[in-house]
Amino acid sequence: MGGVLIAILTWMCGHVVNVLQLAIVTGVDWFFCGVVFSLGATLIGLEAEAEGRGTAFGILGMTNGLGSLIGGLSVGYIVDRFGYRGVFNSLATFCLLIVVGGLVSVEPPVSLPSEFSREVADGRRSLGGLLILLLVAQLFVAVANGTGNLGRSFSMNAAGFSKSAITLTAAIQGLVSLGFPFAMGWLSDRIGRRWILIASYAATGASLLLLAFSRSMWHFCAFAVLYSFFSVSTAIAPAYVVDINPHGNVGRGVSLVQSVFWVGSIASMASTGYAIERLGISTPILVSVFFPVAAAVLLLFSREKTRAKEAFIPAP
Repeated sequence: MGGVLIAILTWMCGHVVNVLQLAIVTGVDWFFCGVVFSLGATLIGLEAEAEGRGTAFGILGMTNGLGSLIGGLSVGYIVDRFGYRGVFNSLATFCLLIVVGGLVSVEPPVSLPSEFSREVADGRRSLGGLLILLLVAQLFVAVANGTGNLGRSFSMNAAGFSKSAITLTAAIQGLVSLGFPFAMGWLSDRIGRRWILIASYAATGASLLLLAFSRSMWHFCAFAVLYSFFSVSTAIAPAYVVDINPHGNVGRGVSLVQSVFWVGSIASMASTGYAIERLGISTPILVSVFFPVAAAVLLLFSREKTRAKEAFIPAP
């Protein structure tokens, strides 16, 4: 159902006649995209075993890089040949693959025992300090993500690069990040997820610092390579949520960590455009460096607790 609505709304984006209509349709479209992402991540969190959870979410995270690669190689060409309406028509057709995926997938039955342990009951009532810190950290990084994507487009456009050149950097980012989530997910199963997240936050901050001073094509390509570490945080964070929360609280935690990404990205895109108009391109990008650095500091000084092995009392 989400895939059908996403396809319809994406098609509508190419047929609106003013900015207000575009904003409304895009907002509703993103809402249902968030629903699909959250449901997919929640199902993986419930089904993946602890020793391979990072790898499972890493495979899911690879889809972001694959999407960036496909979009980066195709969207600029479609815009140049068929205009923006042609882009949205093509994307709407592509989104029907979500429907196909839903139809061919098999959802395992979920059996919830009637009795919960005291620990799980307490966990369902409160989020926990570490989860709150993680949510704030992910929100900060999402803010930086919006600034990075818009900042790259504005910077390259101001420097006179073509639309194809701009989307080429997105393709490079997608190509590099294609294997990062899987590799880092596999590594997080062995050395822990917190340090992987901290490293990805630090790399995101460094990439934004580079973007603020980028002028030539190789600068922007180097930014795209370093910025691809951002995809690691979006893949590993849901797995970390499952680690630190009782099983009965997984859906809530994963949905929240997915939601803050969208909230931060939307807020950042809205504010970055306004800030660039008032302050120029470099200043907002430099300010955004603070957010991933602050996210890394939050997790660096957080105290990690071991997740309970059993979420439910076994049925008699």
